[in-house]
Amino acid sequence: MNRARQIVAVLVGVLHCIGCERESAPYDPRPDRALELVIADTTSGPVAGFETEGDLDVFLGIPYAEPPVGDLRFAPPRPVTHWAHVRPAFRFGPTCPQMEDEFEPASLLHQDEDCLSLNIWTPGLDSKKRPVVVYIHGGGFIEGGSGDPLYDGEHLARRGDIVVASLNYRVAALGFLSLDSFGPEFSGSGNLALQDQTAALVWIESNIDRFGGDPDRITIMGESAGSTSVLFHMISPASKGLFQRAIAQSGAVNLARTPEQAAKITERFMELAGVRDVAGLRALSARRIVELEKKLLDDAGFEADLVFAPVLDGIVVPTDPWRALEEGAAAGIPLLHGTNLDEYRYWLLYFAWLEYIPTAWALARAPSVQEQLGPRLDDVIEHYRHTLPNPGLSGVTFALVSDLMFRAPHLRVSDLQSRHAPVWMYRFDWKSKVSNGLGACHAIELPFVFRTFDSPTSDQIVGPNPPMALSDAMMDAWIRFIRTGNPGRAGASTWPAYDTGRRATLIFDEAIALRDDPDATTRRLHDGIPDRTPAGGTALD
Repeated sequence: MNRARQIVAVLVGVLHCIGCERESAPYDPRPDRALELVIADTTSGPVAGFETEGDLDVFLGIPYAEPPVGDLRFAPPRPVTHWAHVRPAFRFGPTCPQMEDEFEPASLLHQDEDCLSLNIWTPGLDSKKRPVVVYIHGGGFIEGGSGDPLYDGEHLARRGDIVVASLNYRVAALGFLSLDSFGPEFSGSGNLALQDQTAALVWIESNIDRFGGDPDRITIMGESAGSTSVLFHMISPASKGLFQRAIAQSGAVNLARTPEQAAKITERFMELAGVRDVAGLRALSARRIVELEKKLLDDAGFEADLVFAPVLDGIVVPTDPWRALEEGAAAGIPLLHGTNLDEYRYWLLYFAWLEYIPTAWALARAPSVQEQLGPRLDDVIEHYRHTLPNPGLSGVTFALVSDLMFRAPHLRVSDLQSRHAPVWMYRFDWKSKVSNGLGACHAIELPFVFRTFDSPTSDQIVGPNPPMALSDAMMDAWIRFIRTGNPGRAGASTWPAYDTGRRATLIFDEAIALRDDPDATTRRLHDGIPDRTPAGGTALD
């Protein structure tokens, strides 16, 4: 198609979409760049993206499923209806309705239930069959979106000559409200967010070759809730064969809910809403749903992470994820994963007072943690008091929760998955320059991987003058893994695969170093501590 015909085709598409919410989002991620049109023909219809100054082709806001609105609210994602016009793909699609949060930039963008879209950055619409990485955003399963500047795929795509994709999915009640008891058509409704992600992976596998990618070399990658999602896809039969490698950053499978927990949360949600059936839920405005979500989360307090999360429903998640990993459900899938040294300190952004409360007070308000530690509670607290250099009032809390929620579960994943496929484990130790209190907190590694130091999140948690050599080393290691399934090294350090004899872990800091079984005494302390999810209680009991 010549240039004049391209422009006419796109103008027709724009006129066709006037009044369409998906194209009316008042956010343009690249307002300072003149658009050089590029058009790709997909199985859903043609889409028009733009070429950056560096010859990278970008497509934003491509729908991968029908809008989950009206009768499709709380329904599994349905394939998007084919369009004949050239659909503009110049802007990110709307963020799923959620609470506004200054530390989640996507929550401040245009929100709409018509949110099932994806984005692609590619070095060229050709037949080179480049490796592909698909990024699943975090946000605790209650917020976030792919429009966050932190996840801009441009630098990674260009540096690695790879195709980068990212996606939106339903969050909080819209993605995790379990309605299975209302009929077979709602089976698996507690895991709609995971079903959305699978639908996006199906679309990408079917179309990525039209964007210069190789459908047989796809890596899924996520952080926080996105990392947890990645690990669930590794064991999910529905996602089998849709990707070949996985990267999981700071999020394991330890926060999954039982069906009983999920049912109690649904019961409480409907009680607050004053409705008795799904029709009543579908009649609620999106704004009202978000208000109810906030009420539930506020009531849950320190247990809020158990309100909206994947459900062990026996349908979308067919079996216990730990057992599935142990039995080889993810056999043959190489995994690169790890955590940050001070994960829980991220929450100081929300609750600065956490720095000044004693551990006993905090744990008294987290009954599931007390249940998890059981009779070992006092011994565990004493261990941290004696091993931390300056524990103070809250140091034990931050170290203990970081290990319980992140480090120990990821070690368990390594122990299980390394029996069935190569595993590489890291720990990110570089500390924030914004505040001594943040340390190497949750999400601080992301600007180093994406080279998005100009994002609001980087300003909030990384600070000025980050070490670019550290970013170079991480980007190149991630790219090698995406390209070959083996990171090989990071900087000058060799990165061997993990095994339970050595437990090799690469430490990312100003000086990158390999350590075998770091903090072994703490790891052994956590051996045998059961999974956090209680047998049947909920965060609202």
